[in-house]
Amino acid sequence: MIVLQVNQLYKSFATDEVLSGIKLEVQHRDRVALVGRNGAGKSTLLKIIAGQMSYDSGEIIIPKDIKIGYLEQHAGIDSALTIWEEMMTIFEPLKVMEAKLRGLEAQMADPAVYEDNEKYAQIMGEYDRLQHDFKDVGGYQYEADTRSVLHGMQFFPADYDKPIQSLSGGQRTRLALAKLLLSKPDLLILDEPTNHLDIETLQWLEGYLKGYNGAILIVSHDRYFLDQVVSTVYEVSRTRINRY
Repeated sequence: MIVLQVNQLYKSFATDEVLSGIKLEVQHRDRVALVGRNGAGKSTLLKIIAGQMSYDSGEIIIPKDIKIGYLEQHAGIDSALTIWEEMMTIFEPLKVMEAKLRGLEAQMADPAVYEDNEKYAQIMGEYDRLQHDFKDVGGYQYEADTRSVLHGMQFFPADYDKPIQSLSGGQRTRLALAKLLLSKPDLLILDEPTNHLDIETLQWLEGYLKGYNGAILIVSHDRYFLDQVVSTVYEVSRTRINRY
């Protein structure tokens, strides 16, 4: 299944052509690297794909049910929340479902309901359906997933209540990456994700990306990291692109 198609894309800044006739395709579970010299246009191409920059001509096709997640180079979270509160904002829809489940449980414990067979059966049916949906979207594991990803990014339980505003730039970048991984987009676009990572975090990220259930498009200068993670390489050179 194709999650991204770029056809004959052109982009210029004033009179300088940066990208010309770019073609690129990413399928579900593909691991794709975008390489090339500094200034070759890699970050520009990622910004265009992520919808953050316009282009002159060509087409970008992304199926409408495909969710894209993009981490810019030097991106960092700026938030008045604590680390844990910020991560929980991803799961608002799950929290709404959870509250509905608790509400239905309270209704089922009400004598006025459980003594009325018809009403009880109706609420029980609704509860079963909602519980099934909740389980399908990871409702019973999202807090464990959050702890696991935060741990991988070197944030521990003692850090969870720290205000994000008290973190360093590098920590905020790691947190932005953690949040993006937890949101599980169908296409994960990462621009130099290894910049603020130590060896241990880098190894954790390699393992996580190998098992990632969606497609990944990465710009990185770290050759070893790319060797571990990707299977297809596109090189941007002199405004054009070659696939290897």
